[in-house]
Amino acid sequence: MKNSNTAGGARLRDFFDAGSFVELGAYIERHNAENGAEGVVCGYGALEGRLVFAFAQDSTLMKGALDGRHADKIAMVYEKAMAVGAPVVGMFDSAGALVFDGAAALGGYAKLLRTVSAASGVIPQIALISGVCAGTMAAVAALFDFTVTVSGASKLYVNSPALVGEAVATAEYAYEKRNAALLTASEAEAFASIKRILFYLPDAAENGAPRVGSIDDINRAVSLAGRTTAAEALNAVADAGSLMPLYGGAAPEVVSALATLGGVAVAAVALDGALTLAGIEKMRRAAVLADTFGLPLVTLLNCSGLAAEPCEEAALADAMARLADTLACSSNARISAVVGEAIGLGFILGSRSLGADLVLALPEAEIAALAAPAAVAFLWNDRITPALSRDALEKEWRETRATALAAAATGEVDDVIEPAELRARLIAGVYMLAGKKR
Repeated sequence: MKNSNTAGGARLRDFFDAGSFVELGAYIERHNAENGAEGVVCGYGALEGRLVFAFAQDSTLMKGALDGRHADKIAMVYEKAMAVGAPVVGMFDSAGALVFDGAAALGGYAKLLRTVSAASGVIPQIALISGVCAGTMAAVAALFDFTVTVSGASKLYVNSPALVGEAVATAEYAYEKRNAALLTASEAEAFASIKRILFYLPDAAENGAPRVGSIDDINRAVSLAGRTTAAEALNAVADAGSLMPLYGGAAPEVVSALATLGGVAVAAVALDGALTLAGIEKMRRAAVLADTFGLPLVTLLNCSGLAAEPCEEAALADAMARLADTLACSSNARISAVVGEAIGLGFILGSRSLGADLVLALPEAEIAALAAPAAVAFLWNDRITPALSRDALEKEWRETRATALAAAATGEVDDVIEPAELRARLIAGVYMLAGKKR
């Protein structure tokens, strides 16, 4: 490998299975290049025996600055990856464009944006921010399906930190703002995380959800209360050791994860509490990922509706519309289960009428358009007397109007099941929907 001794070459050797990396475009170089080198190393190799293409920008070679030939090398990797249907991993470490090249360098950015966009929804793309990823290159990385950052090493920003502050360029900031799916402690941990993400994804989107097998009993009963949190339910039902949370830096009311159920890769969302603007966007990202790669989307609901945050009010309707549109237009398998309460939007997002293929509920689930206190205040306030308290009316509302059985009577819930059966029934649904046409 011509560039084996460069930082980019070493990164790729460490990333791939030992001895498997093959360099592409090794002798392509820019004008007046230092040591005859371009600022990026490209190629393919085996990743746990699986074909993966990759490029690694190298800030030690001309600072990794991008020009037309730099973009051409990366585009060549994409051409081959798209032709055979294999994932691409991009390792970003560049000081920016080669300024002296002017429009030619800007054209290189445009070519990359077009190349990565064309691959979106066709093959998996994972970005690792190995060093600096700035300006337009940050937009390139944002087009990838996942971005992984390394604490203390990754710098991801559009405007210079000199203008907007050093804090916005950190890996931690990217994680908090959902620009990064994972924040890792080291590059070695980042490599392991990328390998694990790819475990859940097909080589190409058209292949659909991988069946990876499971040593966990598909009929294993789960220990859950009659009404539980969605996060607890997700931990209980996923195959042992398979749950991989993503985007954990924001919207704690939403757990978004990859997992396996009965050995089938799925995208999972667990929703607890009031849904914020960040939570809506987090759910939409999970829905897009699932639909793109044909993964079943399993949604566990314990949602009290929307959070009342005045600063978010103007953006809520737009965000809700985008999420609803994503769900309504998706063609992958979708299964929902109400494990606690599902009030208003908290039920709509998992409903049959918005495209869910199967909707389950636990016996003590609470499903209603309004929470009991609001419903009584709005509809039954005139029934309150010295002999009939507000608390009693709220209890009556929950027991007569907001039950899982009442929702099942309308056809919006397919079955009311015991908590111990939740894992087995979700897996049965995943298997049943495996042949759904996309």
